[in-house]
Amino acid sequence: MKEEVLLKVRNLKKSYGEIEALKGIDLDVKKGEVVVVLGPSGCGKSTFLRCLNGLENIKEGEITLKGHGILGKEVEFEKVRGTIGMVFQSYELFPHMNVINNILLGPTKAQNRDKEEVTKQADELLKRVGLFNRKFAYPRELSGGQKQRIAIVRALCMNPEIMLFDEVTAALDPEMVREVLLVLLELAQNGMTMVVVTHELEFAKHVADKIVFMEEGTIVEVSTPEEFFSNPKTERAKSFLASFDLYKEK
Repeated sequence: MKEEVLLKVRNLKKSYGEIEALKGIDLDVKKGEVVVVLGPSGCGKSTFLRCLNGLENIKEGEITLKGHGILGKEVEFEKVRGTIGMVFQSYELFPHMNVINNILLGPTKAQNRDKEEVTKQADELLKRVGLFNRKFAYPRELSGGQKQRIAIVRALCMNPEIMLFDEVTAALDPEMVREVLLVLLELAQNGMTMVVVTHELEFAKHVADKIVFMEEGTIVEVSTPEEFFSNPKTERAKSFLASFDLYKEK
């Protein structure tokens, strides 16, 4: 049985003035697949994610979401913004709203869904991430790890078909990283389609179905985690892993 491609990217290019941030990205993301994007800082990983849900205008190329068409052409990004959920490293919670109102805002306003129905869904998700008892707390009363888990719940309440995670543990203290990664791990185990940008390489080893390694706005290697971490194909990937003491020439 052929696996279903949910998101298809072809010849994606993005520039900032004279600087080419993305130089022709091709990638397929299958339904239920966890794709982890690795690479050095400044290689275009975050720009790539922001292009996938329309936060950055693209210069050239096509992004196709199955069942919706070519994004930005056949369907506007605003129409599928909830379908492609995204969580940033900076939480982006509204400080003047408590947890539940932060979560309810998108589904009730952007999707015109029933408040009672969304509240029930939010309660269930808050219980899953261990934060139901913080339902009426304000962001200033939460730790970084708690804020990030709330941001994930908020995105999930939009009922996305695919989730994008951009360095969601980068701003956290080390002891808070694990609690967020456990939420991502559970999502992966439950079949959520995910594209994850991270520097947590041990996490990438265990959660990824596919590793995408980027360098200077291009994809230079696509491998399984087993292949990438034990026998990377490119010298650049080898040197990248060596900087983390994860690869040494045999």
